[in-house]
Amino acid sequence: MKVSRFVLTAALAALINGSSAFAHLTYGGRDFGTLVEGTAATTIATQTLSSSFGWADATDSDWGDSHRGRFFRFTLTGTTSVSITAQRNTNAAATGATGVLLPGISLFSGLGTVAPEQPGHDGSDLSIASRPGTTEGSFRALSGWSLGNDPTYNTAGDPLSGILYPARLANFTFVGYAVDGTSANFGSEPGIVGDGVADGYVNGYFADLPAGNYSVFVGGANYDAQLTETATHGSLSNAYDTYGVTVSVAAIPEPGTYALGMGAAALGAMFMRRRK
Repeated sequence: MKVSRFVLTAALAALINGSSAFAHLTYGGRDFGTLVEGTAATTIATQTLSSSFGWADATDSDWGDSHRGRFFRFTLTGTTSVSITAQRNTNAAATGATGVLLPGISLFSGLGTVAPEQPGHDGSDLSIASRPGTTEGSFRALSGWSLGNDPTYNTAGDPLSGILYPARLANFTFVGYAVDGTSANFGSEPGIVGDGVADGYVNGYFADLPAGNYSVFVGGANYDAQLTETATHGSLSNAYDTYGVTVSVAAIPEPGTYALGMGAAALGAMFMRRRK
């Protein structure tokens, strides 16, 4: 049983709720827009993940901290199959060691709260009230979950000005996952199947998704790293070492076309690796 890193007293919760340094669930720079079948994959290569364990940590019985990864989003206008790829990169902004990140992907139907409402975060009163008291946070990598925000006041930061939008829970319905490596990397929770090769690359195929808005969580899949990685970059931001990641999303016309494309992609990736 690991020691929880998400100990949150009422006093600390109040402090965090008033601090802009504590990360919230947002999609800034991580919106793939509306996906169109048959078009080229859309790629975002500028992001970093906070810790190398955020996805794996959220697979066990004490849940996980939503700040230990990144949320992306996309929209579908009709029933569509979607391919999602995550691959580590050498982003110059990253502070962690290169060649370490093993990515995990979780796909959810639904979005977090977006402007003009306040973004959700694990430390909000609603988030804390909606989960068991023994958890490390609100995020669950393999199940549905919810995240609450704070009230939006008529005048920002002034509770006496009245509430423009009350606090609410955003609900995320679990669709599926994909994870790099094996249980030697992402841990021994039953039922998880990895891609079998811990090489910093993973692809997930999600068939026949209905129209709607989707959230994609990408985080690190090195479960044991939570025992050695610590928040080395300061207090309230709760910042861990960061790791570069490239995420791509594509709408796939049909399974047969997808299979052919994946075969070509695998050959291309193999060729690229041999050239390095």
